[in-house]
Amino acid sequence: MNLDKLKEIINKKYLFYLLSFSLFTFFLYLQFNIWFGNYSYSKLNDLNQAIKEKKQDNQLLKEKNFELEQEKNKFSSSRSAIEGLARSELGLIKPGETFYKFKTKKETNSLEEERSD
Repeated sequence: MNLDKLKEIINKKYLFYLLSFSLFTFFLYLQFNIWFGNYSYSKLNDLNQAIKEKKQDNQLLKEKNFELEQEKNKFSSSRSAIEGLARSELGLIKPGETFYKFKTKKETNSLEEERSD
């Protein structure tokens, strides 16, 4: 009888140690995943930094879109704006007009230096 009680006590101790070891192992597994796993704390910081960068890029694109929208509205509102752009950017002239292009002193000096070489 005493032997049965002793075995029962030993089994309860082993059960306690086995349960304790299992819980400790599970705790270590969770800690490992928190610090080094796919969804770890360091990767969370990296993702937050990437979100900040994307928000800055998004803000710059919104500003650029706003400027382009203003330019579109300006050109769609009047024909003179389109004509001015075509004249300045493309050098277009109306029929019967004479186009004169004036050179600055720097341009004329650089041309004279090229000719003398």
